[in-house]
Amino acid sequence: MDKNATRSLPAVHLHSPQKRVHPLAVWGLLTTLTFFFGACAEVDTHRGVRNTSRTFNTVVLDAGHGAHDSGARTRRGTLEKDLALDVTLRVAPKLRAAGFNTILTRKRDVFVTLDDRVRISDRYENAVFVSIHFNDAGRKQVSGVESYYFSPESKRMAERMVRVLSSTTGAENRNARVARFRVLRIAQNPAVLMECGYITTMREAALIVQPAYREKIAEGLARGIIEQRGGPLLSESKL
Repeated sequence: MDKNATRSLPAVHLHSPQKRVHPLAVWGLLTTLTFFFGACAEVDTHRGVRNTSRTFNTVVLDAGHGAHDSGARTRRGTLEKDLALDVTLRVAPKLRAAGFNTILTRKRDVFVTLDDRVRISDRYENAVFVSIHFNDAGRKQVSGVESYYFSPESKRMAERMVRVLSSTTGAENRNARVARFRVLRIAQNPAVLMECGYITTMREAALIVQPAYREKIAEGLARGIIEQRGGPLLSESKL
């Protein structure tokens, strides 16, 4: 936001002896100012995001959770943090084989703060950030894969990755959605958070706990990333 943007705003003399300002008028002005500055803050979050979604040579892979932060769990006690790490370790060599530099925010069961995960990614100027998770639906019987993004620079990658992951695994495509997750909101590189299935839904969890199915997940994630780097231009109608 322009630092001079407020200079044209009218002054409000709350204690003027000549004319008393009605409380509703003050409330209206404060509401307008809140909206104005809030809108500027929203725009600012998109500034500084590097538009590397078509040029990246480095992929920062972020296995969700870790250590005391176990994430969701299956009804039989398998933890999201372990499944996410397993899939991440499967994705990395596939990307390296395709010529990408891969950086992992964690390679073992350790805790990494959300801000530190993003800082690791931000060190690399020609990179994208992919956070790998599994979903929790509580008692609801929900299944499928979905992706999340925040910045416009991340949108097409999120759409592509969930589509490819769905076609590779056969899971329902629950589409790409905007979210204000911190790792997406503060990232300077295009950032996508992938939810690779619901581990609280018995039928889908029974697949996810199988190494062969997690290998399919890894193949789908790697393919989505690779195709984003070399796929159709953003101006084209199809992904």
